[in-house]
Amino acid sequence: MNDRPGCDRILVALDFSLSATAALKQAVWLARQTGAALVLAHAIPDFSKSVYWGPHEREINQRTLHDRAETTMRRIIVDLNATDLDVKFRTIVGEPFVEITHAVQADGDHIVFAGTRGAGKWEQFLAGSTAKRLIRKCPSSVWIVKAESPLPPKIVLAATDFSDVGLKAAKEGLKIAQQASGEFHLLHVIDSRDVPEDLISRIPAGSSFRQEISEEATRRLKAFLDLLGVDRKQIQMHLSWGIPSQEIWRISQHQGADLIVIGTVGRSGIKGVLLGNTAEKVLDTCDCSILTVKADDFVSPIKPLSTPVHAHSGV
Repeated sequence: MNDRPGCDRILVALDFSLSATAALKQAVWLARQTGAALVLAHAIPDFSKSVYWGPHEREINQRTLHDRAETTMRRIIVDLNATDLDVKFRTIVGEPFVEITHAVQADGDHIVFAGTRGAGKWEQFLAGSTAKRLIRKCPSSVWIVKAESPLPPKIVLAATDFSDVGLKAAKEGLKIAQQASGEFHLLHVIDSRDVPEDLISRIPAGSSFRQEISEEATRRLKAFLDLLGVDRKQIQMHLSWGIPSQEIWRISQHQGADLIVIGTVGRSGIKGVLLGNTAEKVLDTCDCSILTVKADDFVSPIKPLSTPVHAHSGV
Protein backbone atom coordinates (compact mmCIF):
# COMPACT_ATOMS: atom_id res chain seq x y z
CA MET A 1 0.00 0.00 0.00
CA ASN A 2 1.17 3.54 -0.63
CA ASP A 3 0.75 6.89 1.09
CA ARG A 4 -2.78 7.57 -0.17
CA PRO A 5 -3.15 5.40 2.05
CA GLY A 6 -3.91 2.34 -0.03
CA CYS A 7 -2.90 0.74 -3.29
CA ASP A 8 -3.59 1.16 -6.98
CA ARG A 9 -4.57 -2.36 -8.04
CA ILE A 10 -5.87 -5.42 -6.21
CA LEU A 11 -5.92 -8.87 -7.80
CA VAL A 12 -8.38 -11.39 -6.37
CA ALA A 13 -7.70 -15.07 -7.12
CA LEU A 14 -11.05 -16.85 -7.43
CA ASP A 15 -11.84 -20.55 -7.41
CA PHE A 16 -15.56 -19.84 -6.73
CA SER A 17 -15.36 -21.38 -3.23
CA LEU A 18 -16.71 -19.87 0.02
CA SER A 19 -13.21 -18.88 1.09
CA ALA A 20 -12.61 -17.14 -2.25
CA THR A 21 -15.88 -15.27 -1.74
CA ALA A 22 -14.60 -14.14 1.67
CA ALA A 23 -11.36 -13.00 0.03
CA LEU A 24 -13.34 -11.03 -2.56
CA LYS A 25 -15.37 -9.30 0.15
CA GLN A 26 -12.19 -8.29 1.98
CA ALA A 27 -10.73 -7.00 -1.29
CA VAL A 28 -13.86 -4.96 -2.04
CA TRP A 29 -13.65 -3.43 1.44
CA LEU A 30 -10.01 -2.48 0.90
CA ALA A 31 -10.72 -1.11 -2.58
CA ARG A 32 -13.40 1.15 -1.14
CA GLN A 33 -10.98 2.37 1.52
CA THR A 34 -8.22 3.11 -0.95
CA GLY A 35 -9.80 3.76 -4.35
CA ALA A 36 -7.91 0.82 -5.85
CA ALA A 37 -9.06 -0.98 -8.99
CA LEU A 38 -10.07 -4.65 -8.69
CA VAL A 39 -9.13 -7.47 -11.03
CA LEU A 40 -10.82 -10.86 -10.55
CA ALA A 41 -8.77 -13.80 -11.83
CA HIS A 42 -9.73 -17.44 -12.23
CA ALA A 43 -7.25 -20.12 -13.31
CA ILE A 44 -8.21 -23.02 -15.58
CA PRO A 45 -6.05 -25.99 -16.62
CA ASP A 46 -4.02 -25.88 -19.81
CA PHE A 47 -5.62 -28.63 -21.90
CA SER A 48 -3.06 -28.20 -24.68
CA LYS A 49 -0.73 -30.39 -22.64
CA SER A 50 -3.27 -33.14 -22.02
CA VAL A 51 -2.58 -36.62 -23.40
CA TYR A 52 -6.15 -37.84 -22.88
CA TRP A 53 -7.81 -35.96 -25.76
CA GLY A 54 -7.04 -35.10 -29.35
CA PRO A 55 -6.50 -31.51 -30.55
CA HIS A 56 -10.20 -30.93 -31.28
CA GLU A 57 -11.38 -32.20 -27.88
CA ARG A 58 -8.69 -30.19 -26.09
CA GLU A 59 -9.79 -27.02 -27.84
CA ILE A 60 -13.46 -27.63 -27.01
CA ASN A 61 -12.75 -28.38 -23.35
CA GLN A 62 -10.50 -25.33 -23.05
CA ARG A 63 -13.11 -23.05 -24.59
CA THR A 64 -15.91 -24.52 -22.47
CA LEU A 65 -14.03 -23.91 -19.21
CA HIS A 66 -12.96 -20.47 -20.35
CA ASP A 67 -16.49 -19.38 -21.26
CA ARG A 68 -17.94 -20.85 -18.08
CA ALA A 69 -15.37 -19.03 -15.93
CA GLU A 70 -15.99 -15.70 -17.60
CA THR A 71 -19.76 -16.08 -17.33
CA THR A 72 -19.40 -16.81 -13.61
CA MET A 73 -17.12 -13.83 -13.05
CA ARG A 74 -19.51 -11.52 -14.89
CA ARG A 75 -22.29 -12.73 -12.61
CA ILE A 76 -20.10 -12.17 -9.54
CA ILE A 77 -19.37 -8.60 -10.65
CA VAL A 78 -23.08 -7.90 -11.16
CA ASP A 79 -23.90 -9.40 -7.76
CA LEU A 80 -21.26 -7.25 -6.08
CA ASN A 81 -23.33 -4.18 -6.94
CA ALA A 82 -20.04 -2.29 -6.82
CA THR A 83 -20.79 0.48 -9.28
CA ASP A 84 -18.47 2.73 -7.28
CA LEU A 85 -15.47 0.52 -8.10
CA ASP A 86 -13.35 -0.14 -11.17
CA VAL A 87 -13.73 -3.92 -11.56
CA LYS A 88 -12.29 -6.10 -14.33
CA PHE A 89 -11.82 -9.84 -14.77
CA ARG A 90 -9.45 -12.24 -16.46
CA THR A 91 -9.27 -15.98 -17.08
CA ILE A 92 -5.75 -17.33 -16.80
CA VAL A 93 -4.57 -20.66 -18.19
CA GLY A 94 -1.99 -22.80 -16.43
CA GLU A 95 -0.53 -23.35 -12.96
CA PRO A 96 -2.42 -20.91 -10.69
CA PHE A 97 0.48 -19.48 -8.68
CA VAL A 98 2.61 -19.06 -11.80
CA GLU A 99 -0.08 -17.31 -13.82
CA ILE A 100 -1.13 -15.11 -10.91
CA THR A 101 2.52 -14.10 -10.51
CA HIS A 102 2.72 -13.34 -14.23
CA ALA A 103 -0.38 -11.16 -13.93
CA VAL A 104 1.15 -9.22 -11.03
CA GLN A 105 4.41 -8.76 -12.92
CA ALA A 106 2.58 -7.50 -16.01
CA ASP A 107 0.10 -5.16 -14.37
CA GLY A 108 1.82 -4.08 -11.16
CA ASP A 109 -0.92 -5.29 -8.81
CA HIS A 110 0.15 -4.26 -5.33
CA ILE A 111 -1.66 -6.97 -3.41
CA VAL A 112 -3.17 -10.38 -4.14
CA PHE A 113 -6.15 -11.73 -2.23
CA ALA A 114 -6.85 -15.46 -2.10
CA GLY A 115 -9.00 -17.74 0.02
CA THR A 116 -8.05 -20.86 1.90
CA ARG A 117 -10.26 -23.77 2.81
CA GLY A 118 -10.44 -25.66 6.07
CA ALA A 119 -11.67 -25.26 9.63
CA GLY A 120 -8.91 -25.22 12.23
CA LYS A 121 -6.20 -26.42 9.84
CA TRP A 122 -5.09 -24.39 6.85
CA GLU A 123 -5.51 -25.95 3.44
CA GLN A 124 -4.53 -24.23 0.24
CA PHE A 125 -7.01 -22.80 -2.27
CA LEU A 126 -7.17 -24.16 -5.82
CA ALA A 127 -4.47 -26.84 -5.80
CA GLY A 128 -1.94 -28.22 -3.33
CA SER A 129 0.46 -25.59 -2.06
CA THR A 130 -0.72 -22.63 -4.16
CA ALA A 131 -1.03 -20.28 -1.17
CA LYS A 132 2.50 -20.98 0.05
CA ARG A 133 3.90 -20.68 -3.45
CA LEU A 134 2.26 -17.29 -3.87
CA ILE A 135 3.76 -16.18 -0.58
CA ARG A 136 7.19 -17.40 -1.66
CA LYS A 137 7.25 -16.31 -5.28
CA CYS A 138 4.67 -13.60 -6.05
CA PRO A 139 6.31 -10.15 -5.92
CA SER A 140 3.30 -8.44 -4.34
CA SER A 141 1.89 -8.63 -0.85
CA VAL A 142 -0.39 -11.67 -0.44
CA TRP A 143 -3.48 -11.65 1.80
CA ILE A 144 -4.77 -15.17 2.49
CA VAL A 145 -8.35 -15.10 3.80
CA LYS A 146 -10.34 -17.70 5.73
CA ALA A 147 -14.02 -18.10 5.01
CA GLU A 148 -14.85 -17.23 8.64
CA SER A 149 -12.76 -14.04 8.71
CA PRO A 150 -14.61 -10.95 10.00
CA LEU A 151 -15.06 -8.02 7.64
CA PRO A 152 -13.20 -5.76 8.10
CA PRO A 153 -10.44 -7.09 10.40
CA LYS A 154 -10.93 -5.39 13.76
CA ILE A 155 -7.85 -6.78 15.54
CA VAL A 156 -4.61 -6.66 13.55
CA LEU A 157 -1.40 -8.23 14.84
CA ALA A 158 1.89 -7.37 13.12
CA ALA A 159 4.99 -9.42 13.96
CA THR A 160 8.37 -7.78 13.41
CA ASP A 161 12.05 -8.67 13.66
CA PHE A 162 13.09 -4.97 13.34
CA SER A 163 14.20 -5.47 9.73
CA ASP A 164 13.26 -3.10 6.91
CA VAL A 165 10.57 -5.49 5.69
CA GLY A 166 9.38 -5.86 9.29
CA LEU A 167 8.88 -2.09 9.37
CA LYS A 168 7.08 -2.18 6.03
CA ALA A 169 4.76 -4.93 7.31
CA ALA A 170 4.07 -3.06 10.54
CA LYS A 171 3.16 0.10 8.61
CA GLU A 172 0.77 -1.84 6.36
CA GLY A 173 -0.82 -3.56 9.36
CA LEU A 174 -1.24 -0.25 11.17
CA LYS A 175 -2.81 1.32 8.09
CA ILE A 176 -5.32 -1.53 7.79
CA ALA A 177 -6.21 -1.25 11.49
CA GLN A 178 -6.77 2.49 11.10
CA GLN A 179 -8.92 1.99 7.99
CA ALA A 180 -10.99 -0.58 9.91
CA SER A 181 -11.15 1.57 13.07
CA GLY A 182 -9.71 -1.45 14.85
CA GLU A 183 -6.97 -2.39 17.29
CA PHE A 184 -3.32 -2.64 16.27
CA HIS A 185 -0.94 -4.96 18.11
CA LEU A 186 2.82 -5.08 17.50
CA LEU A 187 4.75 -8.20 18.51
CA HIS A 188 8.46 -8.95 18.70
CA VAL A 189 9.54 -12.46 19.66
CA ILE A 190 12.96 -12.95 21.22
CA ASP A 191 14.35 -16.18 19.83
CA SER A 192 17.30 -17.19 22.05
CA ARG A 193 18.67 -19.23 19.14
CA ASP A 194 19.08 -16.04 17.11
CA VAL A 195 20.48 -13.49 19.57
CA PRO A 196 23.32 -11.48 17.92
CA GLU A 197 26.81 -12.43 19.08
CA ASP A 198 27.78 -8.79 19.65
CA LEU A 199 24.91 -8.42 22.11
CA ILE A 200 25.86 -11.56 23.97
CA SER A 201 29.45 -10.33 24.28
CA ARG A 202 28.29 -7.08 25.92
CA ILE A 203 26.41 -8.77 28.76
CA PRO A 204 28.36 -8.10 32.00
CA ALA A 205 29.58 -11.07 34.02
CA GLY A 206 27.09 -12.03 36.70
CA SER A 207 24.19 -10.34 34.93
CA SER A 208 20.96 -12.08 34.03
CA PHE A 209 21.16 -13.15 30.40
CA ARG A 210 17.39 -13.06 30.00
CA GLN A 211 17.02 -9.67 31.68
CA GLU A 212 19.75 -8.02 29.61
CA ILE A 213 18.36 -9.41 26.35
CA SER A 214 14.81 -8.38 27.29
CA GLU A 215 15.90 -4.84 28.16
CA GLU A 216 17.77 -4.49 24.86
CA ALA A 217 14.76 -5.85 22.93
CA THR A 218 12.46 -3.43 24.76
CA ARG A 219 14.69 -0.50 23.80
CA ARG A 220 14.72 -1.62 20.17
CA LEU A 221 10.95 -2.12 20.15
CA LYS A 222 10.37 1.40 21.50
CA ALA A 223 12.73 2.83 18.88
CA PHE A 224 10.89 0.81 16.24
CA LEU A 225 7.58 2.31 17.39
CA ASP A 226 9.00 5.78 16.79
CA LEU A 227 9.55 4.84 13.13
CA LEU A 228 5.82 4.19 12.72
CA GLY A 229 5.17 7.88 13.34
CA VAL A 230 1.98 7.53 15.40
CA ASP A 231 0.92 8.05 18.99
CA ARG A 232 2.04 5.00 20.97
CA LYS A 233 -1.37 4.96 22.61
CA GLN A 234 -2.72 3.65 19.30
CA ILE A 235 -0.48 0.57 19.53
CA GLN A 236 -0.55 -2.36 21.93
CA MET A 237 2.99 -3.66 22.30
CA HIS A 238 3.94 -7.28 22.99
CA LEU A 239 7.38 -8.73 23.73
CA SER A 240 7.81 -12.45 24.30
CA TRP A 241 10.40 -15.22 24.32
CA GLY A 242 10.18 -18.40 22.29
CA ILE A 243 9.90 -19.76 18.79
CA PRO A 244 8.47 -16.96 16.62
CA SER A 245 5.75 -18.98 14.84
CA GLN A 246 4.54 -20.49 18.12
CA GLU A 247 4.50 -17.15 19.90
CA ILE A 248 2.69 -15.46 17.02
CA TRP A 249 0.05 -18.20 17.24
CA ARG A 250 -0.21 -17.85 21.04
CA ILE A 251 -0.52 -14.06 21.04
CA SER A 252 -2.95 -14.10 18.11
CA GLN A 253 -5.17 -16.57 19.98
CA HIS A 254 -4.99 -14.61 23.23
CA GLN A 255 -5.80 -11.28 21.55
CA GLY A 256 -8.41 -12.73 19.18
CA ALA A 257 -6.57 -11.45 16.10
CA ASP A 258 -8.51 -11.26 12.84
CA LEU A 259 -5.41 -10.63 10.72
CA ILE A 260 -1.70 -11.35 11.18
CA VAL A 261 0.74 -9.22 9.17
CA ILE A 262 4.28 -10.47 8.69
CA GLY A 263 7.18 -9.61 6.42
CA THR A 264 8.92 -12.11 4.17
CA VAL A 265 12.67 -12.28 3.73
CA GLY A 266 13.76 -11.05 7.12
CA ARG A 267 16.66 -12.42 9.09
CA SER A 268 17.64 -14.94 6.45
CA GLY A 269 18.21 -12.25 3.82
CA ILE A 270 17.77 -14.83 1.05
CA LYS A 271 15.38 -13.91 -1.76
CA GLY A 272 12.36 -16.20 -1.85
CA VAL A 273 13.05 -17.65 1.61
CA LEU A 274 10.71 -16.57 4.36
CA LEU A 275 11.70 -15.18 7.72
CA GLY A 276 12.97 -18.49 9.08
CA ASN A 277 9.90 -19.99 7.40
CA THR A 278 7.92 -18.21 10.12
CA ALA A 279 5.26 -16.94 7.71
CA GLU A 280 4.61 -20.42 6.33
CA LYS A 281 4.40 -21.91 9.81
CA VAL A 282 1.94 -19.19 10.81
CA LEU A 283 -0.11 -19.98 7.71
CA ASP A 284 -0.20 -23.64 8.73
CA THR A 285 -1.14 -23.12 12.37
CA CYS A 286 -3.16 -19.92 12.87
CA ASP A 287 -6.91 -19.77 12.38
CA CYS A 288 -7.09 -16.15 11.25
CA SER A 289 -6.19 -14.50 7.97
CA ILE A 290 -2.57 -13.63 7.18
CA LEU A 291 -1.04 -10.84 5.11
CA THR A 292 2.55 -11.38 3.99
CA VAL A 293 4.56 -8.37 2.84
CA LYS A 294 7.54 -8.56 0.49
CA ALA A 295 10.85 -6.76 0.92
CA ASP A 296 11.42 -3.87 -1.49
CA ASP A 297 14.30 -5.72 -3.15
CA PHE A 298 12.38 -8.96 -3.59
CA VAL A 299 12.86 -10.55 -7.00
CA SER A 300 10.51 -13.34 -8.02
CA PRO A 301 12.18 -16.52 -9.30
CA ILE A 302 9.39 -16.74 -11.90
CA LYS A 303 10.38 -15.08 -15.15
CA PRO A 304 7.84 -12.50 -16.45
CA LEU A 305 5.96 -13.16 -19.67
CA SER A 306 7.11 -11.23 -22.73
CA THR A 307 3.52 -10.77 -23.96
CA PRO A 308 1.08 -10.28 -21.04
CA VAL A 309 -2.65 -10.96 -21.27
CA HIS A 310 -4.81 -8.10 -20.03
CA ALA A 311 -8.02 -8.17 -18.07
CA HIS A 312 -11.48 -7.56 -19.53
CA SER A 313 -13.79 -4.81 -18.36
CA GLY A 314 -16.26 -5.89 -15.71
CA VAL A 315 -19.00 -3.72 -17.14
